Amino acid sequence: MISKTLFTVALSIFGAELAAAFSTSRPSPIVPSEQFSSISLPMAKGGRGGLDVGGTGGPKPKPLGGNSNNSDDSSPIPKKGKWSPVSGLPSLKALPQEEGVVKLVDTLVPALINKQTNPTGAVSIVNYMGTLYCFSSSCSSCKIPVTKARVLPPNEETGNKDPRLQCDFCGATYNLRTGEPVKKEGGKLLGFLFSKSENVPLPVYALGEQGGKVFINVP
Repeated sequence: MISKTLFTVALSIFGAELAAAFSTSRPSPIVPSEQFSSISLPMAKGGRGGLDVGGTGGPKPKPLGGNSNNSDDSSPIPKKGKWSPVSGLPSLKALPQEEGVVKLVDTLVPALINKQTNPTGAVSIVNYMGTLYCFSSSCSSCKIPVTKARVLPPNEETGNKDPRLQCDFCGATYNLRTGEPVKKEGGKLLGFLFSKSENVPLPVYALGEQGGKVFINVP
């Protein structure tokens, strides 16, 4: 009876010491938690996280390309969004250099992925007169990839500043900086089939650079 009591007491003391040891040996965070107040790194299954710059003080990549100019309040480009690394562009050297040729680049950004139509979250990037423009991989009107789309020079409708993009299939034409539809540059044989959707804007995305890597801003 006495030995059983002593065993119970010893077990209680050992348990208390063990609990105290765990509570005092827990490591403290390397980075103070308050530094994460304006940054979130949401992760999707099979995807990558992004820098949420919607708060104050979050790290923002340096603007890169024509779609990064947010000084115009009429621009549909979001002033707040998540910056995510572009998987298909490991460095600035991988950015398209050929003038006026639309290139598709995989991003693997969850918000841009569609399992049926865009499994890699690809976007289009084109270099026009030394300025990069980033936009949807397919035409908003006919949904056909814009890899063969024509890049047209600015005109009065775009303030003689912004170049235009014309879909080679349906002829829908957009302001490359804002994505807003503009007047067609000539007709297309099948253009009338998609006339009801010609007023749908082309999604455009701001590009940024940080640490030698390319980032994309996604709403």
